[in-house]
Amino acid sequence: MTAEPTRRPGGVTFLGVLVIISGILYVIAGLLALLASASSELTGNQKTVILTIGIVVLVFGIIELAVARGLFRGSNGARIIVAIVNVLTIVAGVFAAFQPGNQRGTSVGQVIIAIIVLALLYSPRANEFFSRSRATY
Repeated sequence: MTAEPTRRPGGVTFLGVLVIISGILYVIAGLLALLASASSELTGNQKTVILTIGIVVLVFGIIELAVARGLFRGSNGARIIVAIVNVLTIVAGVFAAFQPGNQRGTSVGQVIIAIIVLALLYSPRANEFFSRSRATY
């Protein structure tokens, strides 16, 4: 007998939608950078830098879209990737908050958002969803 699939919690759906939006914005930004790198007004070094940035940003967007798909399907791999990124965001935010000249409000805001994301990702309902789902990327 197989266990009945658990419905995806609203918090996980919300996070998945945010990751999709972010991924789409990364893809658009990457494509715009690739187009900008073809400008005749740029020098060779400028073209190379903008082209490289465009490729990296485009790859990040594609990865984010794959992670969003994984979140929707209940992939623990996607969950772990989102968790790692948010833990790193917390560490960076705490570090940045104590830097001279930094606007602490932004850093504190990043930390709070990352904590909320982790709470949604590891809520009891989310734990049940990810434990019952056998989705791989």
